[in-house]
Amino acid sequence: MNKPNILALVKSEKSARKRMRYLALLHFTEGHSRTAIATMLKVSRTSVNKWVNTYLSQGLSGLDDKPNPGRPPQLSLAQQASLKAFVQQRSLSEQGGRLMAKDLSHFIQSEFGVTFKQANIYRLLHQLGFSWITTRSRHPKQSEAVQEAFKNFLMATIRNTPGHVALDRIDVWFQDEARFGQQNTTTRIWAKKGTRPRAVRQQQFESAYVYGAVCPATGATEAIIAPHANSEYMYQHLKLISAATPFGRHALIIMDGAGWHQQALADDFDNLTVLKLPPYSPELNPIEQVWQWLRQNVLANRCFSGYDDIVEQCSIAWNSFIENKERVSELCSRRWAMLTS
Repeated sequence: MNKPNILALVKSEKSARKRMRYLALLHFTEGHSRTAIATMLKVSRTSVNKWVNTYLSQGLSGLDDKPNPGRPPQLSLAQQASLKAFVQQRSLSEQGGRLMAKDLSHFIQSEFGVTFKQANIYRLLHQLGFSWITTRSRHPKQSEAVQEAFKNFLMATIRNTPGHVALDRIDVWFQDEARFGQQNTTTRIWAKKGTRPRAVRQQQFESAYVYGAVCPATGATEAIIAPHANSEYMYQHLKLISAATPFGRHALIIMDGAGWHQQALADDFDNLTVLKLPPYSPELNPIEQVWQWLRQNVLANRCFSGYDDIVEQCSIAWNSFIENKERVSELCSRRWAMLTS
């Protein structure tokens, strides 16, 4: 290889160690002695000898970084698997509390006879695929088996919708209500490191209910804002969904078991069917994520002067969310809710 090519390698190489080897090789090809090269680069003559000899015997590829296996792990693969199972079991235990580094250190010492410092415990947990995150809440009566059974809801759809309506003419809607008001939430913000800014949080009690419904397949949405949550406003919401359903199609509305979510309310509409979610299963309803989006992106960290202001700001927040139909579909789509492929 000629000098210009070596010089180009020196200029383009990002690894400082490898760039040093190229520099030594460049000086060598320019006729400098190995002692002089060591002095210029402030490295040992032994290193220069090694680099030059490697280049002469193996070419440029000999100067590449070699894999560094590092220190062998203190725990075997079997021991790591046992530790991982212990962490998963303790983290999901219903006895309460949380797993601390000292608990893991004691477990490793007693089970494997190996001592770990606290900082190394955290590093080990990350290597095993764990992270320190906030848990999601779950009702004590919630049944995962019932939820999984509901996700296979094709037969329930066939049983509950009119027999003359084909599956490809059924639009699946998700419906729910949420209360927004002066008992508002605060959220994370960007702030200067080392500070913790204060955000306004009111203590008054004015509020409004947002009735929201989305059809992920089409991106269609319907909402009303009311002072109360009851069957009268629920009927008005169903009326909006019925009017938004195209002629010849049928709307299957999935909602939770709230007292005002009466299936009889849909009897007045030929193009609506209500299907109830299993008890204590809010995570099956993607509208819950819509409420979170509204709070996190628009409504959090602010004051409301009264009911009218709450209604106006909730309207602005809802319209901000639904202006992008792709966002509606992406956030609310569920594979198990697709009746046709």
